[in-house]
Amino acid sequence: MKRKILNILVIILTISIIFESCMCFKNIKNSKVLEDIKTVDIFDNKDKTLSIMLQNPTTFEYEEDTSRTKWPDYSEYLYAGTKCTDIKGNDIGDTTPYIQFDESDNTATITTKKTIYCTLYFAKGRPALEVLKAKGGDYYAGGGDHTTVVDGLYRFKGTKDQITNNYICLGSENPDTCKSKPDNMYRIIGVTTGGNLKVIKAKKYGSNQKWHSSKSSDTKWDTTSLYTYLNGTFYNSVNARIQGLIEIHTWNMEYSKNNLWSSTTPPTTDGTVSANIGLMYGSDYVNAYKDGTTDNWLFIQNGLIGNTAEHEWTMSRYGYDGYYYGAWYVVSNGTLYDDYVFTVYAVRPVFYLLSTAGLIGFGTEQQPYTVTSIK
Repeated sequence: MKRKILNILVIILTISIIFESCMCFKNIKNSKVLEDIKTVDIFDNKDKTLSIMLQNPTTFEYEEDTSRTKWPDYSEYLYAGTKCTDIKGNDIGDTTPYIQFDESDNTATITTKKTIYCTLYFAKGRPALEVLKAKGGDYYAGGGDHTTVVDGLYRFKGTKDQITNNYICLGSENPDTCKSKPDNMYRIIGVTTGGNLKVIKAKKYGSNQKWHSSKSSDTKWDTTSLYTYLNGTFYNSVNARIQGLIEIHTWNMEYSKNNLWSSTTPPTTDGTVSANIGLMYGSDYVNAYKDGTTDNWLFIQNGLIGNTAEHEWTMSRYGYDGYYYGAWYVVSNGTLYDDYVFTVYAVRPVFYLLSTAGLIGFGTEQQPYTVTSIK
């Protein structure tokens, strides 16, 4: 019996040793992945997997620089983003999982075993109006020449599939770092003739809100509970860098009982108010359409609040309808309609950036614009 028990113990011990050996081998094998992560300095880059493109100060186009002996001076240039291809020259969509650039020590870390070729872009930053006018394309107000101003703005107009180059990340000058926090992501509604970008939060902020707490008083925008919420709770929640970029803007308090879809009946105003934060106007939503299409890039269902369609308040007041007071909102089916002010809907804050805020980057969701100060 003792021999039998001893044999069993030996078997258990042997199995345990084999199991521990396997786990140890597994850990060693997995650790080899870490060995494939390499930090590459552009000036000790023998395999030529990295290159630099600098923005030309005259033409503002990017040009390859093969003669540099040191990294770009950050008093002149900022990191604008990275584009990568595989060994066959095919573009890699979102390069962030494969390469990160660390501005603190000017190193690029490649985090993949694949052979990839990446170009790091550095830019001086340009005034927003210049950048957007130079981009061209069919889906920016005015077509190729960008001379059309609609309701005070050069606007992005088109469907969710057409408008993919108006993403802007606020919070850091490094696009890789900035977009790691979804709260930093916004989209550009348009730019004023004075160069102020009008941006809207890409996703809803906080819990759903009433336009105003009272249903039985004729309340203008600047005395609503939602106005107080946006310019208090929301404004205080953004970081100091974003606050420093926001202009105290003169907003029209848009008011209409007419059909906002009709160009023959434009909204009137209840006057103006100087404030940091607002919402999109009902007219912003209408003017984001192109050629009568029903697919509007500003529509909340188009990936801006996830897959669930939600009603969303605009800043535009409807007024008294014979029963209660109302405001305009975007319905979850994509239309614009009025509802009572005490109804709870989603909100996406909107604000204007200072005209001294210059754009850097490409404007896509994967490589969003970031902003720097233009002196």
